[in-house]
Amino acid sequence: MKKTAITFILLVLLTSMSITPAFAATSENDLEKVIISFEDSIDYQALEDMGAEIHSELDAISSVIATIPSATVMKADTEVSVKNIPEGPIFKAAAQQPSWGYQHIKAPSALKLGYTGKGVKIAVIDSGINSKHPDLSVAGGASMIDNTSPFTDGAGHGTHVAGVIAALNNSIGVVGAAPDAEIYSVKVLASSGAGTLEDVLEGIQWAIDQDMDIINLSLTTDFNIPELEALLKKANELGIIVVAAAGNIEIVDTRGNYVQNTADVLYPARYPSVIAVGSTDTNNRLSGFSYRGPSVEIVAPGQGIYSTFSTIATSGHDDYKSSEGTSVSTPFVSAVFAQYKEAYPHLTNAQLRASVKRAVIDLGVKGKDNLYGHGLVQSLQSKVALFPDLRTDYWYSESIQYIFDRGIVTGFPDGTYRPESTITRAEAMTMIGRALGLKTDATKHYFKDVKTDSYAAGYINKAYELGYIKGVTSTSFHPESPIKRGDMAVIMKRVFELTSSGGSTFSDVDASKYYADAVQATYENGIVQGYKIDNTFRPEASITRAENAEILSKSLKLQ
Repeated sequence: MKKTAITFILLVLLTSMSITPAFAATSENDLEKVIISFEDSIDYQALEDMGAEIHSELDAISSVIATIPSATVMKADTEVSVKNIPEGPIFKAAAQQPSWGYQHIKAPSALKLGYTGKGVKIAVIDSGINSKHPDLSVAGGASMIDNTSPFTDGAGHGTHVAGVIAALNNSIGVVGAAPDAEIYSVKVLASSGAGTLEDVLEGIQWAIDQDMDIINLSLTTDFNIPELEALLKKANELGIIVVAAAGNIEIVDTRGNYVQNTADVLYPARYPSVIAVGSTDTNNRLSGFSYRGPSVEIVAPGQGIYSTFSTIATSGHDDYKSSEGTSVSTPFVSAVFAQYKEAYPHLTNAQLRASVKRAVIDLGVKGKDNLYGHGLVQSLQSKVALFPDLRTDYWYSESIQYIFDRGIVTGFPDGTYRPESTITRAEAMTMIGRALGLKTDATKHYFKDVKTDSYAAGYINKAYELGYIKGVTSTSFHPESPIKRGDMAVIMKRVFELTSSGGSTFSDVDASKYYADAVQATYENGIVQGYKIDNTFRPEASITRAENAEILSKSLKLQ
């Protein structure tokens, strides 16, 4: 990093979030609460030189919240950003008004199947959660508001949100869409339902530090705040699923119609790392108050949603309330993600995000649109297999599980396995190389059509050196061509030194073909099967990913 001696300029975030120098009309003794950001790690010596009093650390984005003298000039050799924190609240709860919503997202089916969010940690960053409510179990939490407990809720908002996610499956009240999820109360909104930037940033940092799986943000702000965007981007990169309310339109014209004053949803839902949630009514139509725009990713029920609520002393079974808004829709989506996280613990947050989107009910115009995003969120509806597009207890199930457990396959970036898709010659050699533990540090490259930086290059080169494969020609391998069933049999015969009786089992395997003995050898060793319907092997057909899993797993079990 280039280092230069620079002067600190304090930047003030005004109500419009415009930025202006802070030196005007200040004295050397004035103090300012600021966000100080470093390019790499937090420079504590620089902070000491500034006379900074550190209030909290945002390690995820190499920043601190601190108080410094307004006229402080920094003379250290470092590059740094210093911005004032806007005074007063700028965040607000996104909603203030047995739930039909659970039925519309088909939550009862998931609960019946046993997908209840068990073991999934959800940070409800909100107004707190009243832990005394008999229909809630709060796993832990923290308050970013001075002298308040995270387990009290003066606004009732966080308690309502928590109930939508995880109200207990007991004999009273309501039941959440993920009743066994571990909910954590992260208090950043005051009893008024409003909160400061400092508190929200600290709340997100706490969720990161505590390794939360999901962050629920049923709050909005009109302002685009770079530090907020950076912190949520970091949370996403660390594997946390971040779900936020699209926002509620508050402007109504003389005819009673809602008037949206921006071209997209509010923040933080507008950030790409965040899943923006809109609201629907009982007819699966977009709620009039729901913000819309290109960032809307998914919608969920958000009108007349009955859930747990908080009073001054919650001690009975009657502390419930119906409410509406995108902040009520948001916890439905968080709960569905908890179901998916429990069912597919090995999938990344990006893969889970893609999987949930594929399962929605498309509303409005076909495909993604600015009103409904991809559509109405849906709970899990059937017992899941290893990947969302696999069948349970099917002929390939054991084999795919076997090679997955050994790190041979991981699925596609969208969380699918695609069992019926063909695999390329490069993909086949990568799987074989992983299965055999082949070293990929070969320095020589034997095929001109295999790029040196290809993910498969090392495996292809090493397999060639060991005599497991040959090229299509002397100088080409055709790495992107589908591999044939006959060719795979040949490779398995060479790798595992298989022998045959010399007979012929399949009617379509010509004895004069190069793969004839290999097909027979793999068949006699129980590695491959033919098609019973016509006693054929179809050696010229491309192998599917499911068939390849069968061949690999059975071959490895011979060792």
